[in-house]
Amino acid sequence: MSRSRLFLRLMLKAGLVRKDRALTALLSIAVVATMATVALTVYSDLESKFSREFRSFGANAIAIARDGSLSKDELAQIKSILGEKSEVVPLRYAVVTGEGGQKIVVGGTDLRVFHQLNASWLFNVDPRNISGKYVDSYPWMGTRVAQNLLPETRSYELYYGTKSISISLGPVFKSGSEDDSRIYISLEDFERLTGLQPDNAQLRIDGPPAEIERQIATLSASLPDLEIKPLRQVTVAQTAVLDKTRAIVVAASAVVIVLIVVCMVATLTGAVLERRKDFAVMKALGASNRTVNLLFAGEAALTSIVGAILGFLAGTAIAFWIGKANFGAAITPRPELLLPVVVGSVILALIASSAPLRLLRRIQPAGILRGE
Repeated sequence: MSRSRLFLRLMLKAGLVRKDRALTALLSIAVVATMATVALTVYSDLESKFSREFRSFGANAIAIARDGSLSKDELAQIKSILGEKSEVVPLRYAVVTGEGGQKIVVGGTDLRVFHQLNASWLFNVDPRNISGKYVDSYPWMGTRVAQNLLPETRSYELYYGTKSISISLGPVFKSGSEDDSRIYISLEDFERLTGLQPDNAQLRIDGPPAEIERQIATLSASLPDLEIKPLRQVTVAQTAVLDKTRAIVVAASAVVIVLIVVCMVATLTGAVLERRKDFAVMKALGASNRTVNLLFAGEAALTSIVGAILGFLAGTAIAFWIGKANFGAAITPRPELLLPVVVGSVILALIASSAPLRLLRRIQPAGILRGE
């Protein structure tokens, strides 16, 4: 029998004979590998998941015409640069007069795309279709406007200079911001009432904060007549939440790994003390300290490989569940993480075995075999 086969047989035999110790070490490694897999899988997919979640928070940048209004060519160029996954919503505000002389802020926009941009707003009815008519047929009213202007009536007149438009009660929304005191109408109705063209566009740029900044720089260079600004409250919030979540994941994983390493040191130390007669016999028969240490470290490494594979499978399943439960979309398995998890587990096992190995080197065959 070759030496390598003998070593492998001894390592397997040691695990089968002392099942309790081997199982404890295996579970310890499996827990470490599970935590590492969950942390790495979630960490690697965190930016994309948070970017998707922040889509419902509205625009994260704005393009403003420095002079006049935004042209259709400029809007098309913005959309071309940002890509299909981003939203570009032309918009303009004007102060109009109500029937009772109240001053009301009215916004003219593409209501369909504006609804996609502000998916977190709460509506009393679905704004996409009302009584068989498309959303453009009805204005949107903030909750405060609806309460003050249309408590009982079904229509209302708005005046801008010598022009007027009659609006009917449409979807009522609650945004939790100053928009609750505004009315939004289609661009066609807005232009007919005020004669004004959109002078800004709200942008939702897809991607993490770094990608948002890069796209804003590209837009600023390509469209010098426009002022492109990020909406800091959205991008800063996204960055802060992402950084804090990452820090929590890393800190929790580090604490668990330290505790498990301590557990592994105790387990492996107990294994050395329990098997000191076996090691003493091996030394008495001529095995060197290097051979005994290699056998013990090989047992720890073999156990860690099996535990790492089990932990990787469990961690992948847990990460999948975390994505479904928290983001509504599964975090896909990442097979490329298996090798780093296995290598890391082996390294941790060897680190944990360093203290027991020092104890193993101090074993004196003569004293142990005499029962000392």
